[in-house]
Amino acid sequence: MNKIFDLSEKTIVLTGGTGLLGTEYTNALLEAGARVIIADLEKSNPKGKADVLNKNYKNKIFGFNCDVSKEKEVVELFNYVERNFGRLDVVINNAAATGEHLMREGEVFTSFEDSDLSVWEKTLKVNLTGVYLVARESGKLMIKYSSGSLINVSSTYGVVGPDHRIYEDMKFNSLASYAAAKAGVHGLTRWLATYWGSKGIRVNTLVPGGVENNHDPEFIKRYSNRTPLGRMANPKDLLGMILYLASDASSYSTGQQFFVDGGWTAI
Repeated sequence: MNKIFDLSEKTIVLTGGTGLLGTEYTNALLEAGARVIIADLEKSNPKGKADVLNKNYKNKIFGFNCDVSKEKEVVELFNYVERNFGRLDVVINNAAATGEHLMREGEVFTSFEDSDLSVWEKTLKVNLTGVYLVARESGKLMIKYSSGSLINVSSTYGVVGPDHRIYEDMKFNSLASYAAAKAGVHGLTRWLATYWGSKGIRVNTLVPGGVENNHDPEFIKRYSNRTPLGRMANPKDLLGMILYLASDASSYSTGQQFFVDGGWTAI
């Protein structure tokens, strides 16, 4: 690998590390030489998944149970990092409550007019307050070494409104709470980029397009037809941007949105 993308000796915290994208990010970061702490909900078994990966990556991957919407657990995560690794180089703020996640807890896909306040509040608590808590606690560590890269993960729906036509007659739709939270993510990114710039900490937003994940075939067709590249993303499409933002290749980039959306926002 080109040295500019080399992550050897870098300590990276990845929230939402056991999910569809988190799993791909983890493998790419390990291949680039990083030491990775995957943080996720206890029920997703981050410790067990780290143990399996350590068979191939000796003592390079660690798992930690953490619900990013709970302040105490986020504080404990970064206390663990400081205690065991001393420093922190990169944080990927990837944990999110998606529609699929919320569906497991009941009916969430109603009309906006009939939407439940509890869904709105839970989505913001994970997708925006959780990003804030992770940024706050990780910043305390990165400031000590006057360097670091914080990557906040947003969504195209945090930048442009959905094309609601592609959801017609589907069992799911886009959530206003998800869009509002993801829009707030980049607002936080810009604020932190100017606040921490003098301290050597870079803060950027990754903006993925829709990632195919066992969606209804008709939905995939509609989404693909709306996208200039003619398809939904697959998880590996995001890896180049993750490596760029985590590495020294992006040493002069901060406060920016980096789109990997197949051209969705170009229309």
